[in-house]
Amino acid sequence: MSEFKELEEQFRRNNQQNDPMVKNEEPEPYKPRGNSPIGYFKKKITEDDVLLGDGFLEREGAVLLAGPSGIGKSSIAMQMGCCWACGQPAFLFAPPREISVVMMQHEDSQNDLVRQSAIVDHLGLNKNLIEKNFWIETVRGQIGSDAVKIMSELVQWRRAHLLILNPLTAYHDGDISQNKDNVRFLYSELGRLLSERRIGLFAFHHKGKPPRRGGGKNNQEDVYHEIMYDVLGGSVLTNFFRGIITVSPIPNSSIYKFTVAKRFEQSGWPVSSQQYKWCEDRSKRLWVPASVAETENAHKGSAKTLENLYELTPVFGSIPKNTFEMAAMEKGFTRRDYRGLLAQALDDSTPDNVRLYQWSIYNPQGLAKASYSRFSQPPDETHQAIRESKALERKTKKKA
Repeated sequence: MSEFKELEEQFRRNNQQNDPMVKNEEPEPYKPRGNSPIGYFKKKITEDDVLLGDGFLEREGAVLLAGPSGIGKSSIAMQMGCCWACGQPAFLFAPPREISVVMMQHEDSQNDLVRQSAIVDHLGLNKNLIEKNFWIETVRGQIGSDAVKIMSELVQWRRAHLLILNPLTAYHDGDISQNKDNVRFLYSELGRLLSERRIGLFAFHHKGKPPRRGGGKNNQEDVYHEIMYDVLGGSVLTNFFRGIITVSPIPNSSIYKFTVAKRFEQSGWPVSSQQYKWCEDRSKRLWVPASVAETENAHKGSAKTLENLYELTPVFGSIPKNTFEMAAMEKGFTRRDYRGLLAQALDDSTPDNVRLYQWSIYNPQGLAKASYSRFSQPPDETHQAIRESKALERKTKKKA
């Protein structure tokens, strides 16, 4: 039996009756714990409650980091956990002391975790502290209250100050876009856990598709300040998390923009956005700050926008692939700009006002010809549909 299983059994045998997360058949009457404004005014700030920054994350509070899939959020979580376990800052978020961290994760395989853990050789941190203060548990097949119960037992076993969830949606047992489901899971389940275990929560979340609305360069760069509620999955989700961090790739570059979209004043950051990149040696799985020059070059490289590309497509119908590329080159797009922005424009998560669709045009000589449009292709106009229709016509004529 593993060390965790043995301790879990011991915990259940010896402490279950005293566990505040276990409901008694006859709950005790509610005991008020609040105070009057004068009572709070007389109190001093409880420094031990602060976990990150100048109160950016405190005990019983929660922070959300949201970004698109595939950018390396799991590696961000690993780097944060290792640094904070040693009392060191990660991504400029500094703990006031060493803190005990438990991360419950769903998506990464054991080999993924082995690869990510190579970071301990490159951070220059105390490995004994990381081993002592940072525990990673993979939990699958448990959602809602069942998952929260496991979180509670892990936190108590490790005497953790901070719980990292990667990702939040893996343990949410409802529709994360629905406020009623979020009220139940976040405020009832997770909120009770944070209060009764006196811990902080740092959750990772896959960014959703932005809603339809007019474009513009500023809208692309500062999307979370304007549509944060819609992107993250409803107002309850946004309100529950006291701090929100967004991560967005700068188009056609290797630079990522980290933005404190909520509670910036308590973050300890000098400005609300910071730029990071992967270490040149990707085997290190290490995130490092991007230099000023790299950031400036990244923004220069992204001078051409999705709006510029969208304007090259016809209002009706489609434009052949080769013709579209030639038109882009004539308008000053580099080949790299064109290909990078085209891939972004074709992605399902791209806002509808700059979204493009690839069409398959019927070619009687063989393979379909590609073209691009502002609208999805009617199913009966695709290369395959027309081929099947013509084959059916020939078959019908033969029988006649």
